[in-house]
Amino acid sequence: MGGLGKTTLAQKVYNSDEVKKLFPCRAWATVSKEYNAKEVFKSLLKCLKPSTSEDSSSEEELKQKVRKCLQEKKYLVVLDDVWDAKAWGSIKNCFPENNNGGMILLTTRNDQVAYVSESKEPHHHLSFMDKEESWELFRNDVFCRKSCPPELEHIGRSIVESCKGLPLAIKTTAGIVAKRERSEDAWEEIKNLLPYWGVAEEDSSVVMMEILKFSYDDLPNKMKPCFLYLGVFPEDREIWVRDIIRLWIAEGFIEVIQSGRSKAVPEPEDIGEQYLKELVDRNLVQVAKRRIDGKGVKRCRIHDLLRELCISESNKPDNNTHKLSFLSNLGSYACLVTCNQTSTYSLFVYGNAKEWSHHIPEVCQVNVLFVGRLVHIDQDEYLKWLKNSKFLRVYHSEWHELCNLQSLQTFRTTDIENLSIGGLKQLRHLCIAFGGNILAEEQVIKDKMKSLQTLSFVNADSQLGSLLDNGCFPNLRTLGLIISKKDQGSIEENLKSLHRLRNLRKLRFVYVEHSWIPLDRIPFPLNLTKITLVDFRNLNSKDMNNLGRIPSLKILKLKYGDCEEETLNCGTAGSFQQLQVFILIKVRSITCLTSEEGVMPRLRRAVLYKCPDLKEVTKQMSSLGSNLEFLENYPDEVFDFEY
Repeated sequence: MGGLGKTTLAQKVYNSDEVKKLFPCRAWATVSKEYNAKEVFKSLLKCLKPSTSEDSSSEEELKQKVRKCLQEKKYLVVLDDVWDAKAWGSIKNCFPENNNGGMILLTTRNDQVAYVSESKEPHHHLSFMDKEESWELFRNDVFCRKSCPPELEHIGRSIVESCKGLPLAIKTTAGIVAKRERSEDAWEEIKNLLPYWGVAEEDSSVVMMEILKFSYDDLPNKMKPCFLYLGVFPEDREIWVRDIIRLWIAEGFIEVIQSGRSKAVPEPEDIGEQYLKELVDRNLVQVAKRRIDGKGVKRCRIHDLLRELCISESNKPDNNTHKLSFLSNLGSYACLVTCNQTSTYSLFVYGNAKEWSHHIPEVCQVNVLFVGRLVHIDQDEYLKWLKNSKFLRVYHSEWHELCNLQSLQTFRTTDIENLSIGGLKQLRHLCIAFGGNILAEEQVIKDKMKSLQTLSFVNADSQLGSLLDNGCFPNLRTLGLIISKKDQGSIEENLKSLHRLRNLRKLRFVYVEHSWIPLDRIPFPLNLTKITLVDFRNLNSKDMNNLGRIPSLKILKLKYGDCEEETLNCGTAGSFQQLQVFILIKVRSITCLTSEEGVMPRLRRAVLYKCPDLKEVTKQMSSLGSNLEFLENYPDEVFDFEY
């Protein structure tokens, strides 16, 4: 059954040091009940060839690419959550029998899948946890691996017994207990509220769902719709945290409050981060990937049983907020979210978007349009529904007629030539994956864009320069810039007002057409905490020293570039005083890293990945020390649509 820990056990095997040494080639794919062969092959290729994109390939092409990657290699492939024998039959032909010791690990709820897989190894049936194992799991979660006070152990063990040895039930119950006062009365109250099962044993899956329902009921009312909304995503899908928080805001679960002059008000994005942390702490949401500094969550997922709970609770007759309707056809997937109170709709599409347009009523308001795959969407067809939209995520380069969408808060697309933003006064996040131009209109210069927090990626041209000069983005937190050779002569002029972005925390430069500008010519804002340089040229010690003078810088990430000097000096005494994370990914032409004493004194993590010429890290760089990691597979995919 679900929740016994099959995936957790498979992950421990897959990520163990012994297995990594034994199998140079490893790949993982989640099959799930909503099985799609193309998605399985894409997941495998993402592990095997992380720097390539396979969106346009057919199913047969993807299968052959997987087979080619595994040919003549000793591989371990994990296929997680295989629901039926038909799914296994359509996947297995992509695995070559090359007698090199390749192995496939399946997790399944279905005995028949195990039998038809013709495994030479014995099947491993997971059993329920015994009393001591259950207590240890519960205690570790509630007390962070510390001991339990003696006066609470008896009532604690009594609570654990209600979970019937089901790990997922134990963890979600522990999430409730960890949030309550550590007293006998508080724990006794929880015990009395948990579902009771008498002498006649009930079906274990019923026990599980009742306990998960109790965990949901224990959530604060303001967080319940946020949790239920996670049901819109496909089963076993990793979810970008920034997406889900911005969706919560668009749906009105987190109110956008205009701050007054006398009182500071937290941004709704910060409140969303707190909500997500609470769901993680309660074990209702799983962490898929943490941020580079280890402090926040970048991607998350939800167990399929909890997703079932989200859907069932959303669609109860007494739930007068949001209903989730699921549509699937020809390998496509869509979810239509309806709100009874306002007659608004939110549409999530994974597949051919045109198939789903007829499911939207002719007279309605589309609050969210979320397209999860690279598919063509006819702008003219959808604009008639989008007058009051707050969230648009589309893969299309011709979505330029957006200036009249005055409610729009988040807009994400792949690329766009020119975008008029004058009428988008509510816009908070503008994300263009491969770059575009924004127009310096008089309306923007006059009114400013006080709500805008994310602007990424846009060309560092004279239009942007004019907007920066006029202080049009006073609250901008994240900025991504395309530095192009055609703008080379004017880059300094265009960015001369960059330092005026006093609230800017994250800055990313992507250099194209072999462009470069010495970093000492760029007036960096003093409150920057993260800088990323991508595809740079001629980086030298002087540039590093200039970066080292930014007083608040905590993360420095250098990707896919060339250095001007073979020995790169990472700073003079006093440089990078707050730096905690230093990462080099595929940086060429440096043979040695060095520095003066006292550089990067607060460094916690340093990663060097595929720097082909780097031979030495000098003793002067004592800050790297035990923090230094040489990684074979860096978990930061080039084509992640996250900016």
